[in-house]
Amino acid sequence: MIIEAIVIAFFSFWLANEYVYNVFFRIYVNSIFVEHFTTYTIALGLGIGLAGTAAAATLYKNLRDAKMKLESVGPKIRGSVERMLAGVTTMEAQGVVPPISSVPVSQPAPGDASTTVAHVPPVSTSQPTEEKK
Repeated sequence: MIIEAIVIAFFSFWLANEYVYNVFFRIYVNSIFVEHFTTYTIALGLGIGLAGTAAAATLYKNLRDAKMKLESVGPKIRGSVERMLAGVTTMEAQGVVPPISSVPVSQPAPGDASTTVAHVPPVSTSQPTEEKK
């Protein structure tokens, strides 16, 4: 592939030099490409549009197929995940996180499902002392 790239680069350089230094070749190239520029532009635009449409259609088909597969597999996965989660023990019954403050927190009764809130006494703010100059 490297040799092919070198050969293509050499021929491109050769054609560019012919175009610059050979008047007859320049007239020939201009007559072919410039006269039919609109035709080439239309063909190129149409080709890009068709390629884009084909790519979009292929991607849409793949997305639809993947969505259908996921919809058929989804309930199976959901059921197995629910069974796995049912077998996992919870951390709530194993231990209680100690409170951060030194204020005692009342513990709920074993049958009480309500939440208790620890009341923190208000802290008095002292006035800053004024500096004497």
